[in-house]
Amino acid sequence: MFFAAFAVVLAASCQREEFEDRTLSEVVGNRRILSVGVAENDPVSKVGFDETNAFYWHSGDKIGVQTSAGFKEMTLQEEYAGMASGVFEGTFDEDMMAYVVYPYGDSHAVNGETLTYVLPASYAYGSIEEEANSFNPPMLGRIDGDNASLNHLASFFKIYVSGIPAGGDDMEFVLTADKRITGVFTADLTDEYPVINTDDAEGNTVTITFANTEPAASGVFYVPAPLGTYGSITAEIKDGGTSLFTKTWENQTVSRKTPKRGNAVNEYVAEIDGTPYKTLQEAFDAVDGQTIVLVADVTQNVPVVLASGKTAVFDMNGKTVTGIATSASASRLVEVKSGADLLIKNGTLDFAATTPDTEWGGEGQAPYPGYANNTISNSGTLTIENAVLENRTSKGGASYVIDNYAGAKLTVNDGSVITQSGGDIAIRMFNAGSGAIDVTVNGGTITGNRAVWIQLASTNTAVAPIMNLTVTGGTLNSSDQTYYLSVYSYSYGNDMKNVKIDVSGGTFNGDIALTGGANKTNIETAVITGGTISDIYSYGDYTKAAETIKIYGGTFYYDPTDYLADGHAVVDNGDGSYTVVVQPV
Repeated sequence: MFFAAFAVVLAASCQREEFEDRTLSEVVGNRRILSVGVAENDPVSKVGFDETNAFYWHSGDKIGVQTSAGFKEMTLQEEYAGMASGVFEGTFDEDMMAYVVYPYGDSHAVNGETLTYVLPASYAYGSIEEEANSFNPPMLGRIDGDNASLNHLASFFKIYVSGIPAGGDDMEFVLTADKRITGVFTADLTDEYPVINTDDAEGNTVTITFANTEPAASGVFYVPAPLGTYGSITAEIKDGGTSLFTKTWENQTVSRKTPKRGNAVNEYVAEIDGTPYKTLQEAFDAVDGQTIVLVADVTQNVPVVLASGKTAVFDMNGKTVTGIATSASASRLVEVKSGADLLIKNGTLDFAATTPDTEWGGEGQAPYPGYANNTISNSGTLTIENAVLENRTSKGGASYVIDNYAGAKLTVNDGSVITQSGGDIAIRMFNAGSGAIDVTVNGGTITGNRAVWIQLASTNTAVAPIMNLTVTGGTLNSSDQTYYLSVYSYSYGNDMKNVKIDVSGGTFNGDIALTGGANKTNIETAVITGGTISDIYSYGDYTKAAETIKIYGGTFYYDPTDYLADGHAVVDNGDGSYTVVVQPV
């Protein structure tokens, strides 16, 4: 994309009106004042401009006025910031002579009919906001009493950069041209419009230092440009010497009345410590214990995988990652491998599988994918914090928001919303016995046909998988109006004896149902000390269930007397609810 040329046109009458009936304050001692505006015959002269391209001065702008001792500094009076004409003041003993230059530089000089003008090789920005810095186009004017009118000596580049990665206080914007843009230039003062021109000498680079701590920030940079044709111009963003982004424009002609501006868009989706990554998988591959910051909404057609041994925080930064699976090979959005550790926070994961054909689905039933699919497949350690996770796969197939396999650990903290809106399971614990699965719910809202499904996956009765569900807070909702189960424990044949449920808080809008499936030899262990629960029961032998399900506290909507722990009693609240308390002495 080439620079677009622009010009600012301001009627000379507007300039005169600003100074109409205005009298400069009396000069006292060595204090000097000078009103400076735009030359009537050069209305495009400017220092800055707003969205309508209207001319204005910037707060803190400085001009240099010629004296017998060289150029002396004068500063814009604050009340004129944002105006097209302004009053400058300075303190020096010498009288003002013929010329005024902008911006001030102590190396500028006038020797006879020649102006020597120096363009710096570096600048320092306190901010990269568009209105924060003066444009600093080289300008020259003649002094007439207490007034001066400026004309362009050259022009400038205005470059808007978006997608600047977060970094430290030593970041750099570097503009490199194939012609000279810094150093000593000369202008012939006998010309109607004196100008400075580029050449092939050394001095091709301008560096602007700045600080940025915001991911994917935007900034505006201004570089004075001598007149001429540039074969190429390259803008680069660096952090501590490391190049983060470059963009090049070609064949740019800079003329006195046509300053140049251009946009440089750094397209990437994530950052790690200020280093940008164009895909999420690149960031997940590069992470080594740091935070991955999402800087744009992303659509994934393939899973994002955190490899074994990797530790990462995935800060979605208020953004959304959306995934659509069209086959079993892409049937998950995020995968946490065994031995990996991932914290997901501050954003949304939204996933759905689509049906590749109409072979799945019965009479009167919409087709659904004939393969299991997950928003997250977890075999490692996963923490959800202030995040929204959803699976929208059509009801009928096997679909889960978080599917936990042997060895997995999952923690759901406050602010999290986990929803299986398509009609299947929100959180599944799927274990055939090779390693423990631990799921802890400390807060948030979990909604599905089953909020949590504990599934013992093997038919081998000799195997007793270790499955631990701990609930200290949050809300577990069942969207199934037929069975209404917020937690369901089911075995295809494995022994239930190592399944443990510990509830000390939270709200269960749905029953806790245990010992479903083929093997009812042993009953799960359940300890309830608090929380609000619709009901809890076992499909296994009542006598065994009464030994392994113990209720020490909590509120229920069915009488929990059958599972009371010793020394405890049930209080009928009279509103359809029951509270378990310590037996009064």
